[in-house]
Amino acid sequence: MRQTIEMPKYIFYIIVSLCVGIIIFNSIETIIKAKDIDLFNKWILSKELNINVIGQTKQQLYSTYLSMCLSTYFVRIITVIALAIHSYFTFVKIGVNKLYVYIWIMLLIFSFVLILFGQSVYNIFFVLSAICYLGLLIAMIYLFKFINYRRMI
Repeated sequence: MRQTIEMPKYIFYIIVSLCVGIIIFNSIETIIKAKDIDLFNKWILSKELNINVIGQTKQQLYSTYLSMCLSTYFVRIITVIALAIHSYFTFVKIGVNKLYVYIWIMLLIFSFVLILFGQSVYNIFFVLSAICYLGLLIAMIYLFKFINYRRMI
């Protein structure tokens, strides 16, 4: 009995498409946050700012705000980028097994929960990204069932 099986092409395309969707929705949201001056002004007036930023100029604060936006963007998309790249290599060379599915389900759940705590749930891009995360979880569960079915044959 083989340890790994070949990932079906349609599952690979579903996984990569959903990863691209998450990256696109987070990219659009980050661009909107970085370019909207009203969001920047709300961020300045928020009580979450550190006392060390009080003496900074508006240009320095804007630089800090942009760094914060890009850092959170990178944290949000790193997991799905890694999933897409790893899925490519499992599709082309390695093959897929149950451990692949277990690890990625746990990483996707952790990543989504992390985003959930730091995000406004009333944002349309968050909702679309959440739908893509749910689709990735369903695709992984389907892949797990596919692996079990192929091993029984």
